[in-house]
Amino acid sequence: MPEGLPPYVLVARIGSILAMSFALAIGFLFLLAGWVLLSLAAFACFIPAFALMAFVERHAGTTKG
Repeated sequence: MPEGLPPYVLVARIGSILAMSFALAIGFLFLLAGWVLLSLAAFACFIPAFALMAFVERHAGTTKG
């Protein structure tokens, strides 16, 4: 982790990557089972996790000073 980066950025990265991985895995399992609408809903859960990570990193970049 780079110097001066707040610890909450690391927590947000880990949580977001876990959420994105889980969303993709569940989406693929639903898709293999033939449940297309549920798989699309699971894939859609990827977006908020990615947005959270992008928001936290952007916020940390602007307040880094």
